[in-house]
Amino acid sequence: MGRKTKKVGSTGRFGSRYGAKLRRRVLDIERKRSEPQRCPSCATRALAREAVGLWKCKKCGLSFAGGAYVPFTDAGKAAKRAIAQRVSGDFLALRDDEEIVEPEEFLPNIELEEEAEVAAVSMETDESAPSEQPESTE
Repeated sequence: MGRKTKKVGSTGRFGSRYGAKLRRRVLDIERKRSEPQRCPSCATRALAREAVGLWKCKKCGLSFAGGAYVPFTDAGKAAKRAIAQRVSGDFLALRDDEEIVEPEEFLPNIELEEEAEVAAVSMETDESAPSEQPESTE
């Protein structure tokens, strides 16, 4: 009969050794490591840890170096913000990295789509609506 590990999860293997605080830290790290992560390239939840610091997307095949237990560390996010701030010369370049930002090459050209929609709507209104002249009052 196995041990019950409802509270301690995978750290039940340590028993009463190493202290509760350290066992709790290990449990948090193991849960973060095993939960699905989003790929920065294709934005699917197919990112898997191959080795310590090596992450690979199962869908698009992107491989990159990241943190040991999570693909993007807090220090890496801070460095990314600092570099963006220096490059843009703007001190307001700090933004929340929790948002999913897709690379520009994967985004559709929104400006061209909006212009085409506006042109289509204006052509429809020109063709369908009869030209009405305002009545002149004499």
